[in-house]
Amino acid sequence: MAAVQGSDVLEASQVRIHSAAGAVIGAGFLVAADVVCTCAHVVARALGVADTAETAPGGQLDLDFPLLSGRPQARAEVVSWRRDGADVALLRLDAVVEGARPVPLVDGTGVWGHPFRALGYPAGADHGVWASGTLRAGQGSGWLQIEAQAPGPRIAEGFSGAPVWDDAQDGVVGMMVAAHRGEATAYLVPSADLVDERTLRPRCPFKGLAAFMEDDAEFFHGRDSEIARLAAAVRRRPVTLVAGPSGGGKSSLVRAGVLPRLRAEGMSVAELRPVPGVRAVAVLARALTAILEPGLGEVERLTKAEELAGLLESGADVPAELRSRVLARGEGAGHVFFVDQLEEYAGADRVAARDLFTLLAALAGNDGAAVLRVVATARPDSLGVLVTSGTSDLVTEAVEFLAPLAAEGLERAVTAPVDAVPGLWFEPGLPERIVADAGDEPGRMPLVQFALTELWRRRTRSMLTHAAYDDLGGVAGALVGYADDAFTALPRAQQDCARRLFVQLARPGDGGTSFARRPTRTADLAPELFAAARDLAFSKLVVLSRAPGGAEEEEIVDLAHEALTELWPRLRQWLVDSRDFRSWQEQLRADLHRWQVQDHAPGRLLNGTDLAEAERKLTEHPEDVSAEERAYIQLSRRHSRRGARLRQAAVGGLAVLTVLAVVLAFSTWQSLKDTEEQLRGQGRGPPRPGRRGPPGQRPRHRAPAGPGRVEDRAEPRDTTGPAQPVRAGAVPGGQLSGGVEGAGHGYGRHPRRPHPGRAVEARWRDQVEAHRGHRRSPGEASGTGTERCPAGSVVGHGHQRGRPLLRRDGR
Repeated sequence: MAAVQGSDVLEASQVRIHSAAGAVIGAGFLVAADVVCTCAHVVARALGVADTAETAPGGQLDLDFPLLSGRPQARAEVVSWRRDGADVALLRLDAVVEGARPVPLVDGTGVWGHPFRALGYPAGADHGVWASGTLRAGQGSGWLQIEAQAPGPRIAEGFSGAPVWDDAQDGVVGMMVAAHRGEATAYLVPSADLVDERTLRPRCPFKGLAAFMEDDAEFFHGRDSEIARLAAAVRRRPVTLVAGPSGGGKSSLVRAGVLPRLRAEGMSVAELRPVPGVRAVAVLARALTAILEPGLGEVERLTKAEELAGLLESGADVPAELRSRVLARGEGAGHVFFVDQLEEYAGADRVAARDLFTLLAALAGNDGAAVLRVVATARPDSLGVLVTSGTSDLVTEAVEFLAPLAAEGLERAVTAPVDAVPGLWFEPGLPERIVADAGDEPGRMPLVQFALTELWRRRTRSMLTHAAYDDLGGVAGALVGYADDAFTALPRAQQDCARRLFVQLARPGDGGTSFARRPTRTADLAPELFAAARDLAFSKLVVLSRAPGGAEEEEIVDLAHEALTELWPRLRQWLVDSRDFRSWQEQLRADLHRWQVQDHAPGRLLNGTDLAEAERKLTEHPEDVSAEERAYIQLSRRHSRRGARLRQAAVGGLAVLTVLAVVLAFSTWQSLKDTEEQLRGQGRGPPRPGRRGPPGQRPRHRAPAGPGRVEDRAEPRDTTGPAQPVRAGAVPGGQLSGGVEGAGHGYGRHPRRPHPGRAVEARWRDQVEAHRGHRRSPGEASGTGTERCPAGSVVGHGHQRGRPLLRRDGR
């Protein structure tokens, strides 16, 4: 079941107990780095008190480690004392002994026939004697019977307190406590009864849905080859991207595997986890400020971070200078920036994630012998976001894919943490059952870890049992059952808040049915959701933490693991039901972020159909829209209404101008029409008194006088009477002869009638001249046959200003 461990562990844990006089009284062994386990009657003899004492004796004991180089000595005091049937005492060392190691405790049941070995100090053998034999089974007293092998040393008094090593399980199965005098039969206290949890507070070696941290390195197993490969990649490349599916253990591998190894090589480490909604330069500036200015207060650090962010935005050579400053502060081989779950940042803002990766790539590099390296974890589907024309080669070379654990590695990950915890073990066959139930799913590790965590909570006398595993429902049922129990345990009023909180902690993925975690600042949550987050944090379904490099009061809340979105049916249904709203809300948050980073440009406010949809969603989900998002929608509404009013005013003004233009055009047209009618009416006016024309022609009317001219008009001649003779040089009816229809001087029986078009032209010209105020000259009025032009020139009959004149026949 457990991995093979060398006997050097047993040897490094061995302890001799001395009396105040220096005599060897008995044996003991380390069960923790600073805790020794031995028999209570051995301690009583060493301190010179009755071994029937019910309370722990005071005073310190002298002891040493006989199998370590130099046999280092130490002093210890009693911290746990059990006499009623157990005969166990625990001693606390005054200091940890270098080179000493605690033993792994293994299951003491079902060990019939297992070979054992033990080191004791019987009389005359102060340097120790090894005994071996066969394990049997438990008896009514709770002790485990063993048989010493003959030939060989028998189990004697000096073996009390010695650890019994089970060669079949490679661990300590119990502690020697008694023996039949002169016989091969002896007894030991099973390992399950050795550890007092009040003294050795049990530490769960499993992480549930959380990732392993650097402090958990002793419990992280099964990825030895991947740790070595990634550590080598970090040494030779400026940027390393660990890519793998969600739930594959990327974060745990880097935190608990790679980073401890790099620290051991002399490199310092800083973590950087970008929070969606924070600019890339701000994320990096905060992390750098924490390194370069560690002694600053909260306000000063934020101010410095803003100044540094401005520098990062302004100059291309700033990252290289910052690299030199970071490496100058360290004294080791270099520095590592760890960026965890980069896919969450990329999913919320692609441009920001690309900018952050570009900044980190510029920051990474060498400065003499020291190096600055960047290690990031991401899902494979988010790698494309990071690729640009300038980073494509870097991304290609940086990616290290993480495959799911093979069955052998998974079994090691299950059993090795148990071996590292004193007094904890599996019931036989259970690890193999867990590995088989886990299957080959990429995201199985969170489920396995959660099931193991629940098994540890339900352990029986430090044993993880089949019965407890069955009660959990196996690997898959453990998570679902626990999540449902934690939710239903909440008061009904808080259950609705918990539902709303869970929906906000996941966002729709790129696929049609996928969802991804979305870390959220607690400042963005409604007060009732923040209270729900506090309550759910105790159940480990959500995690409250502080963003690395952020403000001390900047707390974020996140789902314990993305596996919840896929494997918890209740949460899955909530997310499916709210998918449309959450998709819209994520787009709204992207619009809000762009508006903020572009100095609140009015052009980035919502309008048109986007604003209408936002107002509808706000009405349907008023409690799920944050105060910041609500303010953005309301500001967009006010801006839209103001714009509508301006457009209405513009349209109204344009309408008024249009009406005025139409009225003015109509008035002008009407005026022109009236003027035309007036002119036409003047042309058809009554006869004017004046010079009489030839017989049969009505007297002409004198036209309005114009300057330098008098114009006569004649009524149409009556053509019904007999034709009148016409003298040469005279024009009947006052008609001027010349140049029209071949008219000339002399008499004719029937004078030619003027061309109608020319007659109309003549009449129009006469009317225009009359309108302008021209008058005929006195010579024309007296019939002299001449006409005075406005300029004073005299024109003979038939011509005016050198142009032929039309005849007037009164028509």
